[in-house]
Amino acid sequence: MRVKALAVILALTLLMPTAAAHGANTFSFIMRSQSIDPNSAQVIQNDTLIFYNTAEHNRAVLIDIDGDGLDEVNCEAGPSDSSSMEDECWIWLDPANWTAGVYEAKLMENGTLWGTVEFTIVLDDHTETLSPDDHDDHDHDEGGAEGELLNAAVLLAGAAVFVWVIRNVKGDEEG
Repeated sequence: MRVKALAVILALTLLMPTAAAHGANTFSFIMRSQSIDPNSAQVIQNDTLIFYNTAEHNRAVLIDIDGDGLDEVNCEAGPSDSSSMEDECWIWLDPANWTAGVYEAKLMENGTLWGTVEFTIVLDDHTETLSPDDHDDHDHDEGGAEGELLNAAVLLAGAAVFVWVIRNVKGDEEG
């Protein structure tokens, strides 16, 4: 009886869908005196952007989320001070507010445009088993035939184990 229960549990495990997940990450930008590093990035919804100001004066990060010409994000980063977090600007990419696409952060210094950073947001999609770095990999078959064949092979292997267990248990009970 235990072997049958084990076989059923094994079969159910093989039939369960899989999903890949990741924790929220942070992506850092360093606003130096004369430059920003890096000046572009690809991030995922639910990540946090951190802008570190290493200059001796205030800077602001402005972002127009919905493209209406008004900046919905206005984050202030004070002058460089290693003893506090006032020289940092944190922006959480809340999936409720941020959609997939390309955004531009305007970096302001004393009310004038100092620089820009372009970042691309990728949807936080947990329906596939690719890592975030593989989202733009076009070497994979668009139809997903490779994944379907792997799923079919795993399912057939599970069925074979199930049949083998049932036959061996039946033989043990008769003998």
